[in-house]
Amino acid sequence: MQKLIIDTDPGQDIDDLLALFFALRRPELDVRAITTVMQDAARRARLVKRLLRYLDRTDIPVAAGMELPLRSLSEAEFRARADLPCCLNHYAFAEPEDPRDVPGPLDAVDLIVRTVDANAGDIALACIGPLTNVACALRKCPGIAAKIQYIAMMGGELTLNRLEHNVASDYTAADIVVNSGIPIFMGTWDVTRRFVLSMDDVALFRRHRAPVCQALAAAVDLWHPAQSWKPGPVMYDLFPMIWAMDRSLYTTASMRVRVETQGEHTRGMTVSRDGGVTVQVTTGIQVEAVRELYLGTVLA
Repeated sequence: MQKLIIDTDPGQDIDDLLALFFALRRPELDVRAITTVMQDAARRARLVKRLLRYLDRTDIPVAAGMELPLRSLSEAEFRARADLPCCLNHYAFAEPEDPRDVPGPLDAVDLIVRTVDANAGDIALACIGPLTNVACALRKCPGIAAKIQYIAMMGGELTLNRLEHNVASDYTAADIVVNSGIPIFMGTWDVTRRFVLSMDDVALFRRHRAPVCQALAAAVDLWHPAQSWKPGPVMYDLFPMIWAMDRSLYTTASMRVRVETQGEHTRGMTVSRDGGVTVQVTTGIQVEAVRELYLGTVLA
Protein backbone atom coordinates (compact mmCIF):
# COMPACT_ATOMS: atom_id res chain seq x y z
CA MET A 1 0.00 0.00 0.00
CA GLN A 2 1.41 3.38 -1.02
CA LYS A 3 1.23 6.17 1.56
CA LEU A 4 0.40 9.51 -0.04
CA ILE A 5 0.15 13.19 0.70
CA ILE A 6 -2.10 14.85 -1.88
CA ASP A 7 -1.60 18.56 -2.61
CA THR A 8 -4.45 20.02 -4.63
CA ASP A 9 -6.28 23.17 -5.78
CA PRO A 10 -9.94 22.13 -6.13
CA GLY A 11 -12.68 24.57 -7.01
CA GLN A 12 -11.67 25.81 -10.46
CA ASP A 13 -11.37 22.63 -12.50
CA ILE A 14 -13.49 19.65 -11.53
CA ASP A 15 -10.83 16.97 -12.05
CA ASP A 16 -9.28 17.60 -8.62
CA LEU A 17 -12.36 16.33 -6.76
CA LEU A 18 -12.87 13.52 -9.25
CA ALA A 19 -9.26 12.39 -8.87
CA LEU A 20 -9.43 12.63 -5.07
CA PHE A 21 -12.58 10.52 -5.11
CA PHE A 22 -10.72 7.84 -7.07
CA ALA A 23 -7.69 7.88 -4.74
CA LEU A 24 -9.87 7.58 -1.65
CA ARG A 25 -11.64 4.54 -3.11
CA ARG A 26 -8.50 2.58 -4.00
CA PRO A 27 -7.28 0.02 -1.42
CA GLU A 28 -3.73 0.32 -2.80
CA LEU A 29 -3.52 3.96 -1.68
CA ASP A 30 -3.18 5.12 1.92
CA VAL A 31 -3.89 8.86 1.90
CA ARG A 32 -2.26 10.32 5.00
CA ALA A 33 -2.94 14.04 4.45
CA ILE A 34 -4.51 16.43 1.93
CA THR A 35 -3.40 20.03 1.50
CA THR A 36 -4.81 22.85 -0.59
CA VAL A 37 -3.02 25.62 -2.44
CA MET A 38 -3.76 28.88 -4.32
CA GLN A 39 -6.01 31.80 -3.46
CA ASP A 40 -8.96 31.00 -1.20
CA ALA A 41 -7.09 27.91 -0.01
CA ALA A 42 -9.33 27.57 3.07
CA ARG A 43 -12.48 27.47 0.94
CA ARG A 44 -10.80 24.94 -1.32
CA ALA A 45 -10.11 22.86 1.78
CA ARG A 46 -13.83 22.91 2.57
CA LEU A 47 -14.45 21.12 -0.72
CA VAL A 48 -12.00 18.41 0.32
CA LYS A 49 -13.48 18.10 3.79
CA ARG A 50 -16.98 17.76 2.37
CA LEU A 51 -15.81 14.96 0.07
CA LEU A 52 -14.19 13.22 3.02
CA ARG A 53 -17.41 13.43 5.00
CA TYR A 54 -19.34 11.87 2.12
CA LEU A 55 -16.86 8.99 2.19
CA ASP A 56 -16.64 8.71 5.99
CA ARG A 57 -12.90 9.47 5.82
CA THR A 58 -12.71 12.34 8.30
CA ASP A 59 -9.68 10.61 9.82
CA ILE A 60 -7.54 12.19 7.07
CA PRO A 61 -6.15 15.60 8.13
CA VAL A 62 -6.74 18.53 5.77
CA ALA A 63 -4.88 21.85 5.83
CA ALA A 64 -5.13 25.04 3.79
CA GLY A 65 -1.87 26.38 2.46
CA MET A 66 -0.15 29.08 0.46
CA GLU A 67 -2.34 31.48 -1.48
CA LEU A 68 0.29 33.48 -3.38
CA PRO A 69 3.09 32.20 -5.60
CA LEU A 70 6.73 32.49 -4.58
CA ARG A 71 7.51 34.58 -7.64
CA SER A 72 7.60 38.35 -7.22
CA LEU A 73 3.99 39.46 -7.35
CA SER A 74 1.94 41.41 -4.89
CA GLU A 75 -1.33 40.05 -3.55
CA ALA A 76 -3.25 42.85 -5.26
CA GLU A 77 -1.61 42.09 -8.60
CA PHE A 78 -2.19 38.35 -8.22
CA ARG A 79 -5.85 38.71 -7.30
CA ALA A 80 -6.39 41.21 -10.12
CA ARG A 81 -5.07 38.64 -12.60
CA ALA A 82 -7.04 35.74 -11.15
CA ASP A 83 -10.64 35.21 -12.16
CA LEU A 84 -11.79 34.51 -8.61
CA PRO A 85 -15.47 33.77 -9.35
CA CYS A 86 -14.38 31.23 -11.96
CA CYS A 87 -11.80 29.76 -9.60
CA LEU A 88 -14.52 28.45 -7.29
CA ASN A 89 -17.19 27.73 -9.86
CA HIS A 90 -18.38 24.55 -8.10
CA TYR A 91 -18.00 25.71 -4.51
CA ALA A 92 -21.67 24.85 -3.99
CA PHE A 93 -20.44 21.28 -3.54
CA ALA A 94 -19.48 22.46 -0.02
CA GLU A 95 -22.68 24.43 0.61
CA PRO A 96 -24.46 25.07 2.83
CA GLU A 97 -21.28 25.65 4.77
CA ASP A 98 -20.81 23.46 7.82
CA PRO A 99 -18.38 24.00 10.74
CA ARG A 100 -17.24 20.40 10.30
CA ASP A 101 -15.64 21.42 7.02
CA VAL A 102 -13.27 23.98 8.53
CA PRO A 103 -9.68 22.88 7.75
CA GLY A 104 -7.44 21.72 10.58
CA PRO A 105 -5.28 23.95 12.80
CA LEU A 106 -2.00 23.23 10.99
CA ASP A 107 -1.18 25.06 7.81
CA ALA A 108 -0.38 22.98 4.74
CA VAL A 109 3.39 23.46 4.95
CA ASP A 110 3.53 22.20 8.54
CA LEU A 111 1.18 19.32 7.76
CA ILE A 112 3.39 18.21 4.88
CA VAL A 113 6.53 18.38 7.05
CA ARG A 114 4.95 16.53 9.97
CA THR A 115 3.42 13.85 7.78
CA VAL A 116 6.68 13.22 5.94
CA ASP A 117 8.60 13.05 9.22
CA ALA A 118 6.06 10.59 10.65
CA ASN A 119 6.37 8.35 7.58
CA ALA A 120 9.99 8.92 6.64
CA GLY A 121 11.10 6.92 3.62
CA ASP A 122 7.65 5.43 3.20
CA ILE A 123 5.58 8.23 1.69
CA ALA A 124 5.15 9.93 -1.69
CA LEU A 125 3.56 13.19 -2.79
CA ALA A 126 0.80 13.41 -5.38
CA CYS A 127 0.78 17.01 -6.57
CA ILE A 128 -2.17 18.21 -8.66
CA GLY A 129 -1.87 21.97 -8.25
CA PRO A 130 0.83 24.64 -8.25
CA LEU A 131 3.82 23.50 -6.20
CA THR A 132 3.95 26.38 -3.71
CA ASN A 133 3.13 24.34 -0.60
CA VAL A 134 5.70 21.67 -1.42
CA ALA A 135 8.42 24.21 -2.24
CA CYS A 136 7.76 26.05 1.02
CA ALA A 137 7.94 22.78 2.97
CA LEU A 138 11.31 22.02 1.32
CA ARG A 139 12.59 25.49 2.11
CA LYS A 140 11.43 25.30 5.72
CA CYS A 141 12.81 21.79 6.34
CA PRO A 142 15.26 20.79 3.57
CA GLY A 143 15.88 17.46 5.30
CA ILE A 144 12.45 16.13 4.33
CA ALA A 145 13.62 15.71 0.71
CA ALA A 146 15.56 12.59 1.67
CA LYS A 147 12.47 11.16 3.40
CA ILE A 148 10.13 11.40 0.37
CA GLN A 149 10.05 8.37 -1.94
CA TYR A 150 9.03 10.38 -5.00
CA ILE A 151 6.80 13.15 -6.27
CA ALA A 152 4.20 12.32 -8.92
CA MET A 153 2.91 15.59 -10.33
CA MET A 154 0.47 16.73 -12.92
CA GLY A 155 2.33 19.58 -14.49
CA GLY A 156 4.52 20.77 -17.30
CA GLU A 157 4.63 20.12 -21.03
CA LEU A 158 7.66 19.16 -23.11
CA THR A 159 6.42 18.33 -26.61
CA LEU A 160 4.14 21.29 -27.25
CA ASN A 161 5.00 24.97 -27.03
CA ARG A 162 2.70 25.59 -24.08
CA LEU A 163 2.57 27.16 -20.64
CA GLU A 164 1.02 24.53 -18.39
CA HIS A 165 -1.09 25.97 -15.56
CA ASN A 166 0.34 24.25 -12.49
CA VAL A 167 3.95 25.00 -13.33
CA ALA A 168 3.38 28.45 -14.81
CA SER A 169 1.28 29.60 -11.83
CA ASP A 170 4.37 29.32 -9.62
CA TYR A 171 7.40 28.54 -11.73
CA THR A 172 9.72 29.51 -8.86
CA ALA A 173 8.17 26.81 -6.69
CA ALA A 174 8.28 24.32 -9.56
CA ASP A 175 11.98 25.02 -10.05
CA ILE A 176 12.65 24.37 -6.35
CA VAL A 177 10.75 21.08 -6.42
CA VAL A 178 12.28 19.79 -9.66
CA ASN A 179 15.77 20.54 -8.33
CA SER A 180 15.11 19.10 -4.86
CA GLY A 181 16.79 15.75 -5.50
CA ILE A 182 13.50 13.91 -4.98
CA PRO A 183 12.66 11.52 -7.85
CA ILE A 184 10.09 13.26 -10.06
CA PHE A 185 7.42 11.67 -12.26
CA MET A 186 5.84 14.33 -14.45
CA GLY A 187 2.40 13.87 -15.97
CA THR A 188 2.45 16.33 -18.82
CA TRP A 189 -0.48 18.32 -20.19
CA ASP A 190 -0.63 16.65 -23.59
CA VAL A 191 -0.70 13.12 -22.17
CA THR A 192 -2.92 13.63 -19.12
CA ARG A 193 -5.57 15.46 -21.14
CA ARG A 194 -6.28 12.39 -23.29
CA PHE A 195 -8.67 10.81 -20.79
CA VAL A 196 -11.90 12.81 -20.75
CA LEU A 197 -15.13 11.91 -19.01
CA SER A 198 -17.98 12.33 -21.45
CA MET A 199 -21.24 13.86 -20.34
CA ASP A 200 -22.70 10.37 -20.73
CA ASP A 201 -20.16 9.24 -18.13
CA VAL A 202 -21.27 12.08 -15.88
CA ALA A 203 -24.87 10.91 -16.29
CA LEU A 204 -23.80 7.61 -14.72
CA PHE A 205 -22.77 9.59 -11.63
CA ARG A 206 -26.12 11.40 -11.63
CA ARG A 207 -28.06 8.13 -11.73
CA HIS A 208 -25.91 6.40 -9.12
CA ARG A 209 -27.44 5.51 -5.76
CA ALA A 210 -24.53 6.99 -3.76
CA PRO A 211 -25.08 10.59 -2.59
CA VAL A 212 -21.42 11.42 -3.25
CA CYS A 213 -21.78 10.47 -6.92
CA GLN A 214 -24.92 12.57 -7.25
CA ALA A 215 -23.19 15.51 -5.55
CA LEU A 216 -20.19 15.24 -7.88
CA ALA A 217 -22.50 15.16 -10.91
CA ALA A 218 -24.11 18.36 -9.64
CA ALA A 219 -20.63 19.87 -9.23
CA VAL A 220 -19.84 19.00 -12.85
CA ASP A 221 -23.04 20.77 -13.88
CA LEU A 222 -21.86 23.89 -12.05
CA TRP A 223 -18.34 23.65 -13.47
CA HIS A 224 -19.08 22.97 -17.11
CA PRO A 225 -20.55 26.37 -18.10
CA ALA A 226 -17.35 28.03 -16.86
CA GLN A 227 -15.22 25.75 -19.08
CA SER A 228 -17.71 24.91 -21.79
CA TRP A 229 -15.02 24.53 -24.46
CA LYS A 230 -14.21 21.16 -22.88
CA PRO A 231 -16.36 18.18 -23.90
CA GLY A 232 -16.46 17.04 -20.27
CA PRO A 233 -14.10 16.75 -17.30
CA VAL A 234 -10.55 16.43 -18.60
CA MET A 235 -8.87 14.11 -16.13
CA TYR A 236 -5.39 15.62 -15.95
CA ASP A 237 -5.14 15.12 -12.20
CA LEU A 238 -5.75 11.39 -12.26
CA PHE A 239 -2.17 10.67 -13.33
CA PRO A 240 -0.43 10.89 -9.91
CA MET A 241 -3.10 8.70 -8.28
CA ILE A 242 -2.83 5.93 -10.87
CA TRP A 243 0.95 6.18 -11.04
CA ALA A 244 1.11 5.56 -7.29
CA MET A 245 -0.65 2.20 -7.69
CA ASP A 246 -0.10 0.99 -11.27
CA ARG A 247 2.68 2.25 -13.54
CA SER A 248 1.68 0.04 -16.46
CA LEU A 249 -1.01 2.42 -17.73
CA TYR A 250 1.32 5.28 -18.67
CA THR A 251 4.56 5.18 -20.59
CA THR A 252 7.41 7.48 -19.58
CA ALA A 253 10.80 8.50 -20.83
CA SER A 254 13.79 9.79 -18.91
CA MET A 255 14.42 13.41 -19.89
CA ARG A 256 16.61 16.26 -18.73
CA VAL A 257 14.10 18.88 -17.59
CA ARG A 258 14.41 22.52 -16.64
CA VAL A 259 11.80 24.99 -15.46
CA GLU A 260 12.28 28.29 -17.24
CA THR A 261 12.25 31.10 -14.68
CA GLN A 262 13.62 33.77 -17.01
CA GLY A 263 12.78 34.97 -20.48
CA GLU A 264 10.08 37.09 -22.03
CA HIS A 265 8.45 34.25 -23.99
CA THR A 266 9.40 31.04 -22.18
CA ARG A 267 9.14 31.90 -18.48
CA GLY A 268 6.98 29.30 -16.75
CA MET A 269 7.58 26.58 -19.33
CA THR A 270 9.20 23.21 -18.78
CA VAL A 271 11.85 22.40 -21.37
CA SER A 272 14.16 19.50 -22.09
CA ARG A 273 17.71 20.80 -22.05
CA ASP A 274 21.21 19.58 -21.29
CA GLY A 275 22.04 20.47 -17.74
CA GLY A 276 18.49 19.88 -16.55
CA VAL A 277 17.41 17.40 -13.90
CA THR A 278 16.60 13.83 -14.93
CA VAL A 279 12.82 13.40 -14.69
CA GLN A 280 10.52 10.59 -15.78
CA VAL A 281 8.10 12.27 -18.19
CA THR A 282 4.88 10.82 -19.56
CA THR A 283 4.87 9.99 -23.27
CA GLY A 284 1.69 7.90 -23.55
CA ILE A 285 -1.42 6.63 -21.80
CA GLN A 286 -3.66 3.58 -22.26
CA VAL A 287 -6.82 5.63 -22.41
CA GLU A 288 -9.41 2.86 -22.47
CA ALA A 289 -7.74 0.94 -19.66
CA VAL A 290 -7.59 4.10 -17.56
CA ARG A 291 -11.26 4.79 -18.30
CA GLU A 292 -12.24 1.28 -17.27
CA LEU A 293 -10.20 1.50 -14.07
CA TYR A 294 -11.58 4.92 -13.16
CA LEU A 295 -15.25 4.23 -13.76
CA GLY A 296 -15.00 0.76 -12.26
CA THR A 297 -13.59 2.30 -9.09
CA VAL A 298 -15.82 5.31 -8.55
CA LEU A 299 -19.09 3.77 -9.71
CA ALA A 300 -18.69 0.41 -7.92
